Amino acid sequence: MKKLLYLFLVLGLFACSSESADDNINSNNSNLESEFKGLWSGSFSGQDNGTWTLTVQNTGIVVGSFTSKDHNEIYSFSGSVDENGGIQASIILENVVGSFVGNLNNNLGSGSYSVNNRDGDFQGRLSTDDESRIINHWNYYSAEYESGEIYYYDNEIYCPELYMEFREDGTFTDYFYADYSTNPNPNCPQDSFYGTFSVQDGYYEMLYELGGTQDLSESDIYITYPDDNTINYNYQSVLWTYKINLDD
Repeated sequence: MKKLLYLFLVLGLFACSSESADDNINSNNSNLESEFKGLWSGSFSGQDNGTWTLTVQNTGIVVGSFTSKDHNEIYSFSGSVDENGGIQASIILENVVGSFVGNLNNNLGSGSYSVNNRDGDFQGRLSTDDESRIINHWNYYSAEYESGEIYYYDNEIYCPELYMEFREDGTFTDYFYADYSTNPNPNCPQDSFYGTFSVQDGYYEMLYELGGTQDLSESDIYITYPDDNTINYNYQSVLWTYKINLDD
């Protein structure tokens, strides 16, 4: 009887030890960061053409956008990347309307898509650390003209709290308004612009959603980062400056 009791005790301790080890392994796996995490973007072609941008989060979950230039539509992604870099995501416009399947490896991405019975291929790459710095809320700071004249954010020609915000799902909001007439103090607030962006070779391609039957308005913006708090870019012969914190 005593031998049987000892045997049960040993088996019980072994079972508890095994469960504890399994729990630790599962817990450690859940805390692992995906080696593919970061901002990815590129283009797609075939029966549709446009750009895509997505962020692989620490857990491997994917959030992003898929923008058709041919059909003036902005879709969203929902999916994940596995431990081998395989990506499987649904393309969504209110409901699931397609798929985005491929591989993210060696900092390059490629695969195929299907959206509303239109098929094709996609390609792209992982953004650099500098390029990824765009993901933030940037407050308008100043506009410097070729004449040397500079208009700062607190000038009466501007609405207050103008900004650009770039998000990890590849979308952005551009809230900007200036009235250069003889009557300052514009009617505020104004409507903001919405769109998607993708990282290209040395610049950001920004697609503004204008609505209606208009095509997406495309702008190529060459953004630089003078410091951790500031971005600059030239547009229409004006040097625009935005800051995360206006006090710095």
